[in-house]
Amino acid sequence: ESPRLLLLSKSDKFKRGLANEYDQVGRHLMDHPSTSLSFDADEDVWLGRGPQSPSSINHMRDGAFRGEHAPYRLDFTNISRVDGATNALLKAGVYGQEFADKLHHASAREMNVKTVLEVLPHPDNRIDLADEKDSMGIPKPRAHYHIDDYTFKGHKRGQQDFAKIAELMGGSNLRYSKDTDFANNQHICGTLSMGADRKLSVCDPYGRAWDHENLFLASTGVLPTSATCNSTLNAIAVALRTGAHIIAGNGGPAMLPRSHTLDKA
Repeated sequence: ESPRLLLLSKSDKFKRGLANEYDQVGRHLMDHPSTSLSFDADEDVWLGRGPQSPSSINHMRDGAFRGEHAPYRLDFTNISRVDGATNALLKAGVYGQEFADKLHHASAREMNVKTVLEVLPHPDNRIDLADEKDSMGIPKPRAHYHIDDYTFKGHKRGQQDFAKIAELMGGSNLRYSKDTDFANNQHICGTLSMGADRKLSVCDPYGRAWDHENLFLASTGVLPTSATCNSTLNAIAVALRTGAHIIAGNGGPAMLPRSHTLDKA
């Protein structure tokens, strides 16, 4: 919504909208696309107890291989399989005792692991304004987004890890997601990228818009790269840094005071 608001703010003074002198608002849109493998383990695991993502494998988040393909982390999904298995069996016309047996097997043994892939900050991956209007007559945001070869190669490398994990767990009935099907994770980054060059970014490293000194941006949108970690905590850290900078610039302390909440607990 933030890039949309800036793009809607065109005026005689700001021809492209606020903070958009060099047409950078909305560009470098990133998420963490995922592909996955589902398989049946050789013993009961009963997904659905505890957190939805209880563990990750992080050995492919960094390394010399990044010159060849995207890094990624591997997440084990811990979401109950009962609903999905029920719908699949009913759709297949399975009923009676066969239904009960197959539902028990799928619910108890089905595993899922997915990649969380890095996307590079391509300027052509972007948000702009659509011709279509919302209920208030305001142009809707429109996304332009593609998976490049670098990220696709990371996905293919991740499939090798999928196969190894399934082998170690005695996996059978392996079901890989299609090469053309990348799930999104709502880890949206970019579109308001911070940087050191006003011609290549929207704001400076503290979130101040290059062409409007009284406008600060603080969200996942200012993150210039996506890496392979969820973006929310990074955005919070950057927002606190921006807040400290604003306070210091107005005569306050150079650092935000540390919370004493934990000390009082």
